[in-house]
Amino acid sequence: MSGEQQRNEPGTGQPEAITVPKQANAETGGGVDSAGRSARILILEDQAWDAALAQRLLVSAGLNLVAVVVDTKVSFIEQMAAFRPDVVLSDYHLPGFSGREALKIAQELYPDTPFIIWSGVLGDEAAVELIKQGATDYVLKDRPVRLPSVILRALADVEQRARLADLEDQLQQAQRLASLGKLAAAEEAMTRIRQLLTAARGEPKVTEPRS
Repeated sequence: MSGEQQRNEPGTGQPEAITVPKQANAETGGGVDSAGRSARILILEDQAWDAALAQRLLVSAGLNLVAVVVDTKVSFIEQMAAFRPDVVLSDYHLPGFSGREALKIAQELYPDTPFIIWSGVLGDEAAVELIKQGATDYVLKDRPVRLPSVILRALADVEQRARLADLEDQLQQAQRLASLGKLAAAEEAMTRIRQLLTAARGEPKVTEPRS
């Protein structure tokens, strides 16, 4: 693995920050495009091998990755605030802490940050319950090939929501123009924004009949 790395002794609770450059001509798997995509990922994991495996899989998928690895509740809370990750990847069982507790903290403080459970032992009932509680998805460690597509899809969903929110804000601004009597400018803006919203939502384009 290339790139600069900072490592600490395992079990200290101190974060491990790793910057990994994207590899060229890599396959993402799962049909999600990773071209030019960067991500800051917070990994809650007490096993160095599993944390390293997750990073190798994401780099191989073409992701330009900056990762911080933590293994305690205190360091997790600190890095959620300091690192501000784009996505969280959390083990389910840790000494003195759990993925369920981490999910609850993340939901209370940063509900818009995707939270992925990365576990070796997670039954279907527990997985469903975690999804109900706000987890974005889960990946079993004995089926790690799913991890890149799950992470990339979560990042794409966040970008999509942000894009829709921005367009809806623009639409409201155009409607305010209309209320101020600037009808021509408002109509043109609203038509353009509605077209962009339709495209962003994946809805079929509606062509108005000619009079």
